[in-house]
Amino acid sequence: MRSMTGYSKLVYQDENFSLNMQIKSVNNKNLNLKIKLPYNLNFLEGAIRAEIASKVSRGSLDVKIEFNDLRDMGNNIFDYDEAQSKAYMNVLLEMENEFQEKFTNKMDILVRNLNVIKKNDVEIDEEEYSSFILGKVREMLVPFIQTREDEGNRLKNYLAERVEILEEKISEIKKYKNVVVENYKTKLLERLDAIRGDIEFKEEDILKEILLFTDKSDISEEISRLDSHLVQLKKDLDTNDEPVGKKIDFILQEIYRELNTTGVKSNLYEISKLIVESKNELEKIREQAMNIE
Repeated sequence: MRSMTGYSKLVYQDENFSLNMQIKSVNNKNLNLKIKLPYNLNFLEGAIRAEIASKVSRGSLDVKIEFNDLRDMGNNIFDYDEAQSKAYMNVLLEMENEFQEKFTNKMDILVRNLNVIKKNDVEIDEEEYSSFILGKVREMLVPFIQTREDEGNRLKNYLAERVEILEEKISEIKKYKNVVVENYKTKLLERLDAIRGDIEFKEEDILKEILLFTDKSDISEEISRLDSHLVQLKKDLDTNDEPVGKKIDFILQEIYRELNTTGVKSNLYEISKLIVESKNELEKIREQAMNIE
Protein backbone atom coordinates (compact mmCIF):
# COMPACT_ATOMS: atom_id res chain seq x y z
CA MET A 1 0.00 0.00 0.00
CA ARG A 2 1.32 3.41 -0.95
CA SER A 3 0.71 6.88 0.39
CA MET A 4 0.15 9.73 -2.05
CA THR A 5 2.79 11.80 -0.24
CA GLY A 6 6.27 11.49 -1.71
CA TYR A 7 9.44 13.33 -2.67
CA SER A 8 12.61 12.71 -4.66
CA LYS A 9 15.44 14.74 -6.15
CA LEU A 10 18.13 13.92 -8.71
CA VAL A 11 21.22 15.99 -9.53
CA TYR A 12 23.55 14.87 -12.31
CA GLN A 13 26.43 16.30 -14.32
CA ASP A 14 29.00 14.92 -16.74
CA GLU A 15 31.01 16.39 -19.58
CA ASN A 16 27.89 16.54 -21.76
CA PHE A 17 24.88 17.44 -19.61
CA SER A 18 23.92 19.01 -16.30
CA LEU A 19 20.55 18.06 -14.84
CA ASN A 20 18.55 19.00 -11.76
CA MET A 21 15.23 17.17 -11.28
CA GLN A 22 12.68 17.22 -8.47
CA ILE A 23 9.32 15.55 -7.91
CA LYS A 24 6.94 15.91 -4.97
CA SER A 25 3.35 14.86 -4.44
CA VAL A 26 0.34 15.25 -2.15
CA ASN A 27 -3.05 13.57 -2.16
CA ASN A 28 -5.61 14.01 -4.93
CA LYS A 29 -8.63 11.98 -6.05
CA ASN A 30 -7.03 11.47 -9.47
CA LEU A 31 -3.62 11.85 -11.08
CA ASN A 32 -2.79 15.54 -11.53
CA LEU A 33 0.62 16.19 -13.11
CA LYS A 34 2.28 19.60 -13.31
CA ILE A 35 5.55 19.52 -15.24
CA LYS A 36 7.94 22.46 -15.56
CA LEU A 37 10.51 22.06 -18.36
CA PRO A 38 13.13 24.23 -20.09
CA TYR A 39 12.03 25.29 -23.58
CA ASN A 40 14.38 22.84 -25.34
CA LEU A 41 12.69 19.88 -23.61
CA ASN A 42 9.09 20.84 -24.30
CA PHE A 43 8.84 18.10 -26.91
CA LEU A 44 9.36 15.55 -24.11
CA GLU A 45 6.42 16.57 -21.90
CA GLY A 46 4.06 13.90 -23.24
CA ALA A 47 6.65 11.14 -22.85
CA ILE A 48 7.53 12.25 -19.30
CA ARG A 49 3.83 12.37 -18.43
CA ALA A 50 3.32 8.85 -19.77
CA GLU A 51 6.37 7.52 -17.92
CA ILE A 52 5.17 8.88 -14.57
CA ALA A 53 1.57 7.75 -15.18
CA SER A 54 2.82 4.20 -15.79
CA LYS A 55 4.22 4.12 -12.23
CA VAL A 56 1.82 6.39 -10.31
CA SER A 57 -2.00 6.25 -10.40
CA ARG A 58 -3.15 8.98 -8.00
CA GLY A 59 -1.91 12.19 -6.42
CA SER A 60 -1.09 15.78 -7.26
CA LEU A 61 2.50 15.76 -8.56
CA ASP A 62 4.83 18.69 -9.21
CA VAL A 63 7.78 17.88 -11.45
CA LYS A 64 10.57 20.39 -12.13
CA ILE A 65 13.44 19.75 -14.55
CA GLU A 66 16.43 22.03 -15.18
CA PHE A 67 18.74 20.93 -18.00
CA ASN A 68 21.80 22.25 -19.82
CA ASP A 69 23.78 20.86 -22.71
CA LEU A 70 27.42 21.58 -21.82
CA ARG A 71 28.97 20.51 -25.11
CA ASP A 72 30.55 22.95 -27.57
CA MET A 73 27.93 23.08 -30.30
CA GLY A 74 30.29 24.85 -32.71
CA ASN A 75 31.11 28.50 -33.37
CA ASN A 76 27.61 29.49 -34.37
CA ILE A 77 25.97 29.53 -30.97
CA PHE A 78 25.80 33.35 -30.89
CA ASP A 79 25.29 35.89 -33.65
CA TYR A 80 24.41 39.57 -33.95
CA ASP A 81 21.90 41.44 -36.02
CA GLU A 82 24.14 43.30 -38.45
CA ALA A 83 21.50 45.61 -39.94
CA GLN A 84 20.06 46.51 -36.57
CA SER A 85 23.52 47.11 -35.11
CA LYS A 86 24.45 49.50 -37.93
CA ALA A 87 21.17 51.35 -37.54
CA TYR A 88 21.71 51.77 -33.77
CA MET A 89 25.30 52.91 -34.33
CA ASN A 90 24.17 55.51 -36.88
CA VAL A 91 21.68 56.85 -34.35
CA LEU A 92 24.42 57.15 -31.73
CA LEU A 93 26.66 59.01 -34.19
CA GLU A 94 23.83 61.37 -35.11
CA MET A 95 23.23 62.07 -31.42
CA GLU A 96 26.93 62.92 -30.96
CA ASN A 97 26.81 65.35 -33.87
CA GLU A 98 23.54 66.86 -32.71
CA PHE A 99 24.63 67.46 -29.13
CA GLN A 100 28.34 67.94 -29.78
CA GLU A 101 29.14 65.34 -27.15
CA LYS A 102 30.95 62.03 -27.45
CA PHE A 103 29.79 58.75 -25.95
CA THR A 104 32.61 57.22 -23.93
CA ASN A 105 31.99 53.74 -25.35
CA LYS A 106 29.43 53.36 -28.11
CA MET A 107 30.11 49.60 -28.45
CA ASP A 108 29.36 49.08 -24.78
CA ILE A 109 26.03 50.89 -25.18
CA LEU A 110 25.27 48.85 -28.27
CA VAL A 111 26.00 45.44 -26.72
CA ARG A 112 24.61 45.99 -23.22
CA ASN A 113 21.44 47.95 -23.90
CA LEU A 114 20.23 47.17 -27.37
CA ASN A 115 20.14 43.35 -27.34
CA VAL A 116 21.69 42.96 -30.75
CA ILE A 117 23.57 39.79 -29.78
CA LYS A 118 21.32 36.75 -29.68
CA LYS A 119 21.70 33.02 -29.18
CA ASN A 120 21.01 31.00 -32.28
CA ASP A 121 18.55 28.13 -32.27
CA VAL A 122 20.86 25.12 -32.38
CA GLU A 123 19.43 21.95 -33.82
CA ILE A 124 19.18 19.33 -31.08
CA ASP A 125 19.20 15.56 -31.24
CA GLU A 126 15.73 14.79 -29.84
CA GLU A 127 16.39 11.06 -29.70
CA GLU A 128 19.53 11.58 -27.63
CA TYR A 129 17.81 14.03 -25.28
CA SER A 130 14.81 11.71 -24.97
CA SER A 131 16.91 8.67 -24.06
CA PHE A 132 18.91 10.62 -21.47
CA ILE A 133 16.05 12.53 -19.81
CA LEU A 134 13.55 9.63 -19.68
CA GLY A 135 16.25 7.39 -18.24
CA LYS A 136 16.86 9.90 -15.47
CA VAL A 137 13.10 10.29 -14.87
CA ARG A 138 12.85 6.52 -14.36
CA GLU A 139 15.85 6.69 -12.03
CA MET A 140 14.26 9.48 -9.98
CA LEU A 141 10.94 7.61 -9.71
CA VAL A 142 12.56 4.71 -7.82
CA PRO A 143 13.28 6.64 -4.55
CA PHE A 144 10.10 8.68 -5.08
CA ILE A 145 7.93 5.56 -5.07
CA GLN A 146 9.93 4.22 -2.12
CA THR A 147 9.02 7.29 -0.04
CA ARG A 148 5.35 6.70 -0.88
CA GLU A 149 5.64 3.05 0.14
CA ASP A 150 7.39 3.93 3.42
CA GLU A 151 4.64 6.40 4.28
CA GLY A 152 2.07 3.82 3.15
CA ASN A 153 3.46 1.27 5.63
CA ARG A 154 3.14 3.82 8.42
CA LEU A 155 -0.44 4.46 7.37
CA LYS A 156 -1.16 0.72 7.20
CA ASN A 157 -0.06 0.20 10.81
CA TYR A 158 -2.11 3.14 12.04
CA LEU A 159 -5.24 2.07 10.13
CA ALA A 160 -4.90 -1.55 11.29
CA GLU A 161 -5.03 -0.34 14.91
CA ARG A 162 -8.12 1.79 14.24
CA VAL A 163 -9.90 -1.02 12.37
CA GLU A 164 -9.25 -3.35 15.30
CA ILE A 165 -10.92 -0.86 17.65
CA LEU A 166 -13.85 -0.53 15.21
CA GLU A 167 -14.24 -4.32 15.16
CA GLU A 168 -14.40 -4.37 18.95
CA LYS A 169 -17.16 -1.75 18.94
CA ILE A 170 -19.20 -3.74 16.42
CA SER A 171 -18.69 -6.92 18.48
CA GLU A 172 -20.16 -5.05 21.45
CA ILE A 173 -23.14 -4.00 19.32
CA LYS A 174 -23.78 -7.66 18.46
CA LYS A 175 -24.19 -8.48 22.15
CA TYR A 176 -27.14 -6.07 22.37
CA LYS A 177 -28.82 -7.29 19.18
CA ASN A 178 -31.45 -9.42 20.93
CA VAL A 179 -31.80 -7.10 23.92
CA VAL A 180 -33.62 -4.54 21.75
CA VAL A 181 -36.62 -6.80 21.14
CA GLU A 182 -36.67 -8.16 24.71
CA ASN A 183 -36.69 -4.64 26.15
CA TYR A 184 -39.51 -3.60 23.85
CA LYS A 185 -41.51 -6.74 24.66
CA THR A 186 -41.11 -6.19 28.43
CA LYS A 187 -42.10 -2.52 28.27
CA LEU A 188 -45.07 -3.26 26.02
CA LEU A 189 -46.41 -5.91 28.36
CA GLU A 190 -45.90 -3.63 31.37
CA ARG A 191 -47.96 -0.91 29.69
CA LEU A 192 -50.67 -3.38 28.70
CA ASP A 193 -50.89 -4.72 32.24
CA ALA A 194 -51.35 -1.19 33.51
CA ILE A 195 -54.33 -0.55 31.22
CA ARG A 196 -55.73 -4.09 31.00
CA GLY A 197 -58.75 -3.21 33.14
CA ASP A 198 -59.74 -0.23 30.98
CA ILE A 199 -59.15 -1.53 27.45
CA GLU A 200 -59.87 -4.90 25.89
CA PHE A 201 -57.28 -6.33 23.49
CA LYS A 202 -56.44 -9.68 22.05
CA GLU A 203 -53.24 -11.59 22.73
CA GLU A 204 -52.73 -12.10 18.97
CA ASP A 205 -52.67 -8.30 18.51
CA ILE A 206 -49.88 -8.08 21.06
CA LEU A 207 -47.96 -10.80 19.24
CA LYS A 208 -48.39 -9.00 15.91
CA GLU A 209 -47.10 -5.75 17.46
CA ILE A 210 -44.05 -7.53 18.86
CA LEU A 211 -43.35 -9.28 15.56
CA LEU A 212 -43.71 -6.00 13.68
CA PHE A 213 -41.27 -4.27 16.00
CA THR A 214 -38.89 -7.22 15.79
CA ASP A 215 -38.85 -6.92 12.03
CA LYS A 216 -38.30 -3.15 12.10
CA SER A 217 -35.56 -3.28 14.74
CA ASP A 218 -33.69 -6.35 13.51
CA ILE A 219 -30.09 -5.33 12.78
CA SER A 220 -28.87 -8.78 11.76
CA GLU A 221 -28.42 -7.84 8.10
CA GLU A 222 -26.59 -4.62 8.97
CA ILE A 223 -24.24 -6.49 11.32
CA SER A 224 -23.60 -9.13 8.68
CA ARG A 225 -22.75 -6.49 6.08
CA LEU A 226 -20.51 -4.67 8.56
CA ASP A 227 -18.59 -7.90 9.18
CA SER A 228 -18.23 -8.42 5.43
CA HIS A 229 -17.05 -4.85 4.85
CA LEU A 230 -14.47 -5.12 7.63
CA VAL A 231 -13.08 -8.34 6.16
CA GLN A 232 -12.71 -6.64 2.76
CA LEU A 233 -11.23 -3.52 4.34
CA LYS A 234 -8.50 -5.49 6.12
CA LYS A 235 -7.77 -7.38 2.92
CA ASP A 236 -7.37 -4.16 0.92
CA LEU A 237 -5.23 -2.56 3.62
CA ASP A 238 -2.87 -5.52 3.33
CA THR A 239 -2.56 -5.24 -0.46
CA ASN A 240 0.81 -4.22 -1.89
CA ASP A 241 0.42 -4.94 -5.59
CA GLU A 242 -2.15 -2.36 -6.73
CA PRO A 243 -3.65 1.01 -5.81
CA VAL A 244 -6.50 0.53 -3.33
CA GLY A 245 -7.32 4.08 -2.19
CA LYS A 246 -10.58 4.39 -4.14
CA LYS A 247 -11.76 0.91 -3.08
CA ILE A 248 -11.05 1.69 0.58
CA ASP A 249 -12.90 5.00 0.32
CA PHE A 250 -15.95 3.18 -1.07
CA ILE A 251 -15.87 0.53 1.69
CA LEU A 252 -15.65 3.22 4.38
CA GLN A 253 -18.72 4.92 2.91
CA GLU A 254 -20.60 1.60 3.07
CA ILE A 255 -19.55 1.03 6.69
CA TYR A 256 -20.78 4.49 7.62
CA ARG A 257 -24.12 3.79 5.93
CA GLU A 258 -24.59 0.50 7.80
CA LEU A 259 -23.68 2.11 11.13
CA ASN A 260 -26.25 4.83 10.48
CA THR A 261 -28.97 2.32 9.69
CA THR A 262 -28.08 0.25 12.74
CA GLY A 263 -28.34 3.28 14.99
CA VAL A 264 -31.75 4.24 13.61
CA LYS A 265 -33.22 0.73 13.88
CA SER A 266 -31.86 -0.33 17.24
CA ASN A 267 -33.59 2.24 19.51
CA LEU A 268 -31.35 1.27 22.43
CA TYR A 269 -29.10 3.65 24.36
CA GLU A 270 -26.21 1.20 24.68
CA ILE A 271 -26.16 0.60 20.91
CA SER A 272 -26.55 4.31 20.14
CA LYS A 273 -23.52 5.03 22.33
CA LEU A 274 -21.46 2.38 20.56
CA ILE A 275 -22.56 3.71 17.16
CA VAL A 276 -21.27 7.18 18.08
CA GLU A 277 -17.96 5.70 19.23
CA SER A 278 -17.73 3.58 16.05
CA LYS A 279 -18.35 6.61 13.84
CA ASN A 280 -15.62 8.46 15.70
CA GLU A 281 -13.13 5.67 14.93
CA LEU A 282 -14.37 5.49 11.35
CA GLU A 283 -13.76 9.22 10.89
CA LYS A 284 -10.16 8.80 12.06
CA ILE A 285 -9.74 6.03 9.48
CA ARG A 286 -11.29 8.13 6.70
CA GLU A 287 -9.04 11.11 7.42
CA GLN A 288 -5.89 9.03 7.00
CA ALA A 289 -7.26 6.85 4.20
CA MET A 290 -7.64 9.99 2.03
CA ASN A 291 -3.86 9.80 1.54
CA ILE A 292 -3.79 6.23 0.19
CA GLU A 293 -2.96 5.86 -3.51
